[in-house]
Amino acid sequence: MNRRLITTFYLIAAFTFLNVSQACDKSPNSNSGTEEEEGGNGEENTEEEVWTGDYPKGVEVTEFSENLSGGDVCHGYAAVIDFSENSDLRFNIHYGIPKKEPSTIYEEFPSSKGKACLVINGGYFSGTTSVSVAITDGTVKCISSQSINWPSDENYQQTVYPVRSAFGQMEDGTFETQWVYCPSTLSKWHYVYPSPLDNDEKTETFMTTPPTEDYEGAYHWTPQEAIGGGPRLLQDGKNVAMENYWKEVLNSGGTAGSTRSPRTAIGVTSDNRLVLLVCDGRGMNDSSGYTLSELAEKLKSLGAVDAINLDGGGSSCMVGKDGAVLNRPSDSGTGTEIVERKVPTAIVISELSE
Repeated sequence: MNRRLITTFYLIAAFTFLNVSQACDKSPNSNSGTEEEEGGNGEENTEEEVWTGDYPKGVEVTEFSENLSGGDVCHGYAAVIDFSENSDLRFNIHYGIPKKEPSTIYEEFPSSKGKACLVINGGYFSGTTSVSVAITDGTVKCISSQSINWPSDENYQQTVYPVRSAFGQMEDGTFETQWVYCPSTLSKWHYVYPSPLDNDEKTETFMTTPPTEDYEGAYHWTPQEAIGGGPRLLQDGKNVAMENYWKEVLNSGGTAGSTRSPRTAIGVTSDNRLVLLVCDGRGMNDSSGYTLSELAEKLKSLGAVDAINLDGGGSSCMVGKDGAVLNRPSDSGTGTEIVERKVPTAIVISELSE
């Protein structure tokens, strides 16, 4: 065999060995999947990596990157929590003033409620005050906004009484997505309504009086843990994001439903598994983010049948195992450091210790 043939033989052998070695070294918890989604380019366009071993039993965290229409990309993280697999897992709502960074909420989470393993930001806020309902251990910590100056304080035209979506865990452990309003600051009771009622920001038609507790079909909502936000993204498996965006009066508040942005959302599957999602936007991790409709479709692909949008933009943040910030909040900008926005409310998944 001449020298050229010998050289060629060894090059082929080395290349083959390298490929086999890389395939064998691939983590058993990593997974590259594909899916087709509304708003995508109609091709197999989603890359995923799944971690299970680093989290408690019943918790699965997935990093994804999805190609969207127009050449955009959305990068983010999704977590699916199955409480039936691990009876020690807990769903907690954090509410606190002064506001804190999600990683600080993770670090300071009380051991009496277990060890935190995931934290995402919660509902909307203005200044130091939450404007979305927050309920912890069955106690209302903060009520939802009873009225807003529409379209803004600076350009006041009329008073609007928004009925917005909220997500809660009931005493029996089941999760609910509801439209709620608090008629009384004295009782702080929130009532469930069959819809966002008669508000529609798109047509600029609004209720002239606030809803009351004796509205037909209304009843007192009694979750153990609950967080408000809006709009409702999924209802019985149907994408209802944009219609509720207008009805829950969120366009004037800067939610920018039809624009790709950083987003945070929470949902539930038909078998009561919890779904949490945070996506980057504004160029962070080369991500454009999702529109609300695209966000609803992503949640649907993860198995959610009911879901709501939470505060987004610079607030969108997911903290994972050991308190590491998984995504890149948009307040980080082009700097080398991750910058978390301080928030008054957050969702914490914890595991009770033995």
